[in-house]
Amino acid sequence: MTFFQNVGHEELAIIVPMVAVTLISLVVLRHVLKTAGRDFDDDPALAEQFRRDAPYHLLREIMTPEKA
Repeated sequence: MTFFQNVGHEELAIIVPMVAVTLISLVVLRHVLKTAGRDFDDDPALAEQFRRDAPYHLLREIMTPEKA
């Protein structure tokens, strides 16, 4: 006699998603623990491109007080 012979369809419909959610959670947790505390790679070219193309006009709009 196996486990599945003693379990009804309703219980199996609950157990299967719970097992799937548990496995997905373990995979996500493993990824988080594996990458926790790791610094990202600095890309000088990407940083220079951001400095060159940043929307500075939006910063000026925020820093300039509105005239009421």
